[in-house]
Amino acid sequence: MPEKTAVIEVPAGDASGAVESRRAEILETVHSMGSVLLRGFDELSVEEFSGVAEILLDDVVRENGEHEPIGASSFVQTPVRFSPERKLLWHNENSFNHRWPLILLFCPVVTATSGGRTPLTDARELLRVLDPAIVELFRERGITYVRRFGNGIGLPWQKVFGTDIRSKLESRAAAEGVAVEWGTGGKLTTWSVRPAMISHPLTGELAWFGQPTHWHPACLEDETREALIDVLGVDDLPRDCRFGDGSVIPDSVMVELVAAHESIESSFDWIVGDVLIVDNVLSAHARDAYEGPRRLLVAMGNEHEFAQHVGTDTRRIAR
Repeated sequence: MPEKTAVIEVPAGDASGAVESRRAEILETVHSMGSVLLRGFDELSVEEFSGVAEILLDDVVRENGEHEPIGASSFVQTPVRFSPERKLLWHNENSFNHRWPLILLFCPVVTATSGGRTPLTDARELLRVLDPAIVELFRERGITYVRRFGNGIGLPWQKVFGTDIRSKLESRAAAEGVAVEWGTGGKLTTWSVRPAMISHPLTGELAWFGQPTHWHPACLEDETREALIDVLGVDDLPRDCRFGDGSVIPDSVMVELVAAHESIESSFDWIVGDVLIVDNVLSAHARDAYEGPRRLLVAMGNEHEFAQHVGTDTRRIAR
């Protein structure tokens, strides 16, 4: 059995029935431990997994421009595409957006030949192991997530925002506290200033909540970082992040943040039929490099949003 991960053993067979009968126990464990692994199911179909998700989630996220849905009307998705040769670093899902899911569900249908684990870190513990001076910097300033569309790298803004009409994008951006700027040739830059830590909406516990390790250039492999800078320039990278006041987050701070995550992460080998339920505030997740085919099903729900937007003046500075 996995270490450092709460496990609830379930019988093979009727997955929805098993989850329904233990729903309260499962959710209580998720919101206290940060995650729980249901182990014992046979391989779950998309329909069976969606049934489990609908039982556990009060509402499901049906529109997520970052992930690809399985089927035209399904809320079950596949994880974001990322090189299997590299580790996808720790992040709290959609923490750069105004609205984000509280609960995530993962289910493997094909496990990798080697690697491919989904490491977890306790976001409460991260604040205890990280240098207090760094914690205070992030607490005071927050994080600015900078995204540049139109350079041929990453998803197009039409996919992310779910529209190809600029006025609709701008209306949505304004409602969600996102500053936008159009450049030549249809290029778009967005700035989102978000907290780096929040109180859990149900328990009130303070936890790290962000994903600068996904956005900061210091977290790229040296070869990738140098290639992007050579082609695009240091001020035109597809993703970047700063402190919320616009000041630079030093590479040394990111090195310590990565080391803090590494020091507390835990993981386990996937078994087909597993269902991992994650509290997205209490736990950050990652993905190890892997070899061979690998396929995970993902569902998310119980959306919450930040209490308020950061002021326009701050966003302007963050540019």
